[in-house]
Amino acid sequence: MTHSPFKCVQGAPIFRGLDDAAIAELAKISVHQQVVKKGTVLYDPTTQLDRMMIVDQGRVKVYQLNENGKEKVLYMLRDGAIDSEAALFANRNHFNYAEVVEDAKICSIRRDDFQALMHREPAVAFNLLNILGERLTELESVSALTGNLKSKNRVLAYLQQIGREKQAAEFELPVRKKELASFLGITPETLSRQLGQLVDDGLIALAGKRVTLR
Repeated sequence: MTHSPFKCVQGAPIFRGLDDAAIAELAKISVHQQVVKKGTVLYDPTTQLDRMMIVDQGRVKVYQLNENGKEKVLYMLRDGAIDSEAALFANRNHFNYAEVVEDAKICSIRRDDFQALMHREPAVAFNLLNILGERLTELESVSALTGNLKSKNRVLAYLQQIGREKQAAEFELPVRKKELASFLGITPETLSRQLGQLVDDGLIALAGKRVTLR
């Protein structure tokens, strides 16, 4: 299917509410569908934060490394997801790493171009505040999952959260189990044990990556 820069920009939650003329102008100054191969690091803590990204296709993981080099997945970016919103205002380096884990097509918008538009469309700033508020809520939810619950309840809470987001009792795990374990702050072995326990308890059914909530 042919990529539409207009629809790509229009589909980003941060731009909801902008009129067609503003969307069309932003589409003209944005870069679309840059092909990025699996394993490519899009940014790291030495990279300047100068553009917002839209993942048109593929998957990108955003993570940190601790002092021992162990990876901690913060969140996953999938089709239509946006990242690095702070680039629209901040002039600094990234704090995290972002790596393509499935061949991707990335669209982007530079800070300077966006700020020029914002002078003409103040509604953009209000939309950005809403998105950042949603991201803060997500991070608080992750904190609760990784900090306050035992591992089995942590896994169940995550699966229930995905079910609510998809509005379905049956769904595919959106990430690999190794990535999910890192996201939840547990080992892959612990994740496998707890998934098996949830099956034994009759709380879920599991077939490969297919999960059914009971």
